Amino acid sequence: MNGRILVTGGSGGIGAGVVARHRDRCVVWSRRANGVDVTDPDGVRAAAGAFLRQHGAPFAIVHGVGDFEERSLLSTDDAAWRRLLDSNLTSAFLVATTLVPAMCEARRGRVIFFSAAGAEDRTAKPRAPAYFAAKAALTSLARSLAKEVAPYGVTVNVIAPGVVVHPDSHAASQERMTPKVPLGRAGTVDDLLGAIDLLLGDAGAYVTGDVWTIDGGLSL
Repeated sequence: MNGRILVTGGSGGIGAGVVARHRDRCVVWSRRANGVDVTDPDGVRAAAGAFLRQHGAPFAIVHGVGDFEERSLLSTDDAAWRRLLDSNLTSAFLVATTLVPAMCEARRGRVIFFSAAGAEDRTAKPRAPAYFAAKAALTSLARSLAKEVAPYGVTVNVIAPGVVVHPDSHAASQERMTPKVPLGRAGTVDDLLGAIDLLLGDAGAYVTGDVWTIDGGLSL
């Protein structure tokens, strides 16, 4: 694989793991690292323009942005709703619509989004309904994008992690959910990197529109 890998949210969490693995090829967008706010349309357009001028079309986008918050639906105020949807859904829309057209012109590329294990199943998510609603919508968006860009050689896939421990993760939910994991432990960022590497590499060239759940059996 040739070309740059754009990692949004690459200064922490899963994104930081991708950057550590592919450091020489990665360009990071994050509020902490360089002030790029992927929920801001003007900011994304400006950052995308600078990226394309410097690097051309990215080979891959690994979109690692997505805030989490536990709050019941009826206690979710307008600001929290907008924040969770902007972070988990609107950001993906903005990044995709500004950069994927260039990938289509280059007739190659990989896009990886992150949902959450169980986001699409039929069980209620009363502890974090806004978050899971955004993740389910993101998965639908990813499938639609995958169908649209497949003729141009661009693949789009979703990884749906379960409990994954990293410095930015939600400690209370992890403590509650980890005992329910059939494999007996929480996941780590390293547990996800193999799947990410496969989707970025030659072995992933024929995989698109798919959702890979990596959760130690939590959703069984």
